[in-house]
Amino acid sequence: MKTFTPIATAIFLAASGSVFAANNTAIQNQIGVGNFQSATQVGIGVDGNTILQDQFGFFNVEVALQTAGEEGSTIHQNQIGSNNLATSTQSAGALNNASITQVGDGNDGTTIQTNALLSSASIGQEGFVNVATITQTLSFLDQAAINQVGTSNNGNILQLFSAFNDANINQVGIANDADIFQTLVGNDADIFQNGFMNEGNIIQVGFFNTALKVQNGNFNLGDISQFGTGHIALGFQTGDLNEAYTTQVGLGHYSFTNQFGDSNFHQTVQLGVGETAIANQTGSLNQGYISQ
Repeated sequence: MKTFTPIATAIFLAASGSVFAANNTAIQNQIGVGNFQSATQVGIGVDGNTILQDQFGFFNVEVALQTAGEEGSTIHQNQIGSNNLATSTQSAGALNNASITQVGDGNDGTTIQTNALLSSASIGQEGFVNVATITQTLSFLDQAAINQVGTSNNGNILQLFSAFNDANINQVGIANDADIFQTLVGNDADIFQNGFMNEGNIIQVGFFNTALKVQNGNFNLGDISQFGTGHIALGFQTGDLNEAYTTQVGLGHYSFTNQFGDSNFHQTVQLGVGETAIANQTGSLNQGYISQ
């Protein structure tokens, strides 16, 4: 019986590995100096995927990986400027889409899609040293988008064990921070920030909840936490140094908080079923509490 030498075995395994991934496409375009691109499509069942990478400028880095059975998915990375970093990973899923567009200098964008199906992650950065991360794990038909214009803004979206969720972060200004976490089904979260060093956070654990946080000004802080089903929470802050916190637990609550001025504080806590809370603050140094 014929046996293989170790070298022959290694060659055979390498050749066999090439058939594990099939029908994938990678296209790279670079104009400039010192740019780096890496497109990797390897692994059993990695089939029919596409990677598109474009760079114009200096010392930009793009890294894209499709592996572990990813099928029919697309990664698109586009950079104009210098020292930008784009990283996208898709693994063990199918029919997903990830895109990162960066215009400026020193921006950092990351998308991670693991065990996802028909989900979408999009990052747009224009400016300097902005950081954005989208993670979708055990995700079905989720959508997540982060758009940043300015300097040193930070945005993070995590969708975990989730389906039919929608999360959006829009930041204009300097050093704003926004975080959205979603799990389970049908939640919708949006954060809009315009100004300097605003912080907004949304947590949704449950089904068909809606949360909106809008901040215009500087040093505003706003948190919305929803646990349960069918909640609506709306928060608006215009001015400086305002704080607003909303917590909803149970079924079908409605909360509206509006702050116009400076250094106002409000807190709403809703437990049970079907509560309604409306708070309006105009001026400075006001404090309000609602507990239901």
